[in-house]
Amino acid sequence: MLHGWRLNLLLLVIVLALTALVMLKPARESTPAPLSTLKPAAATRIAVLRPGRPAIELRRDGERWLIEAPFRARADEFQVLRMLSVLEARPSAELPAQDLERFELDPPAAALEIDGVQYAFGAINTVTREQYLRRGDKVHVVELRHGAALPARAEALIRRVLLEEQEKPLAITLPQGGIRKVDGRWQRQPAADLGADELQAYVDRWRQAAAASMQLHDGRNTAENIRITLEDGRSIELGIMQRSPQLVLWRRDQGLHYVFLEAAGKALLDMPK
Repeated sequence: MLHGWRLNLLLLVIVLALTALVMLKPARESTPAPLSTLKPAAATRIAVLRPGRPAIELRRDGERWLIEAPFRARADEFQVLRMLSVLEARPSAELPAQDLERFELDPPAAALEIDGVQYAFGAINTVTREQYLRRGDKVHVVELRHGAALPARAEALIRRVLLEEQEKPLAITLPQGGIRKVDGRWQRQPAADLGADELQAYVDRWRQAAAASMQLHDGRNTAENIRITLEDGRSIELGIMQRSPQLVLWRRDQGLHYVFLEAAGKALLDMPK
């Protein structure tokens, strides 16, 4: 009986000691701090740097992003946000920026500059499926998605919507005819017995047209053209570079090719009958 009492007392002392140890031990930070205090919405300039390739430079213009080099075009905001997400990355580990060759960071495979601060991407840890990233005097271990967000070519960042929100058509003229708004109503040219909803749906296809991919103009010319007259008096000239199996439209003022899949291209070229 006495032996059992002593054993219970010993167990109680051990439990109390462990409890005190847990309570007195400093609490570890459960969530690591993000790489930067700069918020994506506050960033104003971005550069993507890869060895042996021209730098890709972007700048914020109000609510939109513009590509400034190696050519000028509007950038796709979703792709830009993918790159800016590195600012809020929370590394799983942090190391001193030493022995950089070991992490393939001297030189890095690619680097992202955001408002003058560089984030250099190196080797991939095949065990954890994470990537080494250098910022200043530290090497961080981050998710693969941050490195994957950097485009290999600037064309991948171009916004694929053919018409901007403020570019509202007043007339669309194709080689085989056209459609024009007269006194607030769309009319087919040459004239055809069509309902207002059918004509409006056709115009909406042009207003919402988004390409499957983008290319820089290759210097060729074309005899087939489309003109979109806008409500503000400007006109957009489109060259038909190819009709099938994909529709390729050259927007002359931008020097870009918009490549549409077969069904989407057919919907744009086939006017209501």
